[in-house]
Amino acid sequence: MKKIIFRIFRFDAKRDYEFYLKPYEISKEDILDTFTLFDILKIIKEQDMYFNLPKTTNYVRIENKIISLNTNVLELINSFGDDISIYAISEKRAYLDLDINEDDFLDKFKYFKNLCDESDYELYKTYNFLYYASNCIEFNENYLGDSAFIFAKKMCEKYPQKEKEFLEIIKNKEGGIEYAFNLEPFLFKDANKYEDIKNELKQKALQ
Repeated sequence: MKKIIFRIFRFDAKRDYEFYLKPYEISKEDILDTFTLFDILKIIKEQDMYFNLPKTTNYVRIENKIISLNTNVLELINSFGDDISIYAISEKRAYLDLDINEDDFLDKFKYFKNLCDESDYELYKTYNFLYYASNCIEFNENYLGDSAFIFAKKMCEKYPQKEKEFLEIIKNKEGGIEYAFNLEPFLFKDANKYEDIKNELKQKALQ
């Protein structure tokens, strides 16, 4: 009976000095065609009561690519094999297993706050995975994040009369769109879509 090994990032900021990967084995016969990665994490929770099932994040990292927990797990096995290591999307920000503290990401909304409403803030929060996708934030703490650029595009569409103001935000000299990396190495899906949006914005913002 073939086993699939899932090595899960484990870390408790209150107890651990360093993270570690803990392996869990699941028979491939027990993995249904409809199972998502989150379904696998629920099975692991049944095996290990001390594992923290993610409560504040919908994304993880596998081989440096950001993966939604809604991704079909057989698709992941086909892409990454039968021994898969699953990390928090930001090891630096992890506080309990796969959950991370997103205060740095949420703080960047301050640049948009005066131009947006509460529903826009809720939309902004859905782009957290793009903020942590590239490692640009590791080198430049002022970097707005790819999340800000994709959000700005949505806001330009919603508030066309404010487009100039949104473009001024992403032109930020210390961490604006000029510093953006290509997301293709960091996203499992849709990298080209986001790159097209960023290139369009960059042309408008820097012209």
